[in-house]
This record gives sequence, structure tokens and C-alpha cells, in this order.
Amino acid sequence: MIKCPKCTNKLITINYQNIEIDRCSQCEGIWFDAMEAEQLKKVKGSEKIDSGNYIEPEHFNHPQHQTKCPRCRGRMLQMLDIDQYSIWYKQCRRCRGIWLDAGEFRKFKQNFQAYNLTNLTKYIFRDRSSNNGDKLNV
Repeated sequence: MIKCPKCTNKLITINYQNIEIDRCSQCEGIWFDAMEAEQLKKVKGSEKIDSGNYIEPEHFNHPQHQTKCPRCRGRMLQMLDIDQYSIWYKQCRRCRGIWLDAGEFRKFKQNFQAYNLTNLTKYIFRDRSSNNGDKLNV
């Protein structure tokens, strides 16, 4: 049994399209072994595995917080994914697995997608006064 690097609760194995990931039974964050997140990013409908709502935890995302990998117990580094959404996540230096908090895989999946011209134009000229101004529908 592996434990959540964030809240130390049990991680439950979920299989989606023959790719196994581990989701926390409490905080609903997701552990991806090396390259699983990139593989699932390409699978239609895979955002369904991310059932949680994102709430930024101050102590977990703080650069001074030392986090151990749930797989190999190696030290995890804080990483930043910047595109449509800025996402702070943890990555293990040894096994290259990554931890995404609840709700972040849905955002991660949308980052670095090839946008068609119509949606890109809408994104560039979106109504910034709208609550939905930060969303890009692809």
C-alpha cells in the first residue's frame, strides 16, 4: 500500500484505458508513475479520473516543504507547468513520478494542446470581465 504524499492517507489504484494511476481516498490528489500523466493527457475522456475540486494547500506547495515520493521515498521537487493554466506539482527526482492535487489533472490536460484557430482567437479576445474568461473550450 502506498500513502498520499500530501495527507498520508491510502492511495487507491484506478485503471483507465489500461493505465493505472493512484488517487488519494481523502484529498483526491493523483499520483502518476513516470509518463502516465502524459499518456492519459492524450486519452479522450481521461479528465474523468480527476474527481476532486482544487483547493491550493499552502503547506504542500511551499518550496520549503520536503515531500517524499510515495513509490520510492525519493525527494520530490516542486515543478511549474505554465500554459493556459499555471500548475504547481511535485515530481520525484528518482522515479520521475508526479503528484497533482485534486482538480489539477483537468487543467494539466488542457495545457499545451494544439488549439484550432477559432478557439485560439476566442481565447485571445475573450471577455476579461466574465467569470469564464479564463476557460478555453477545445
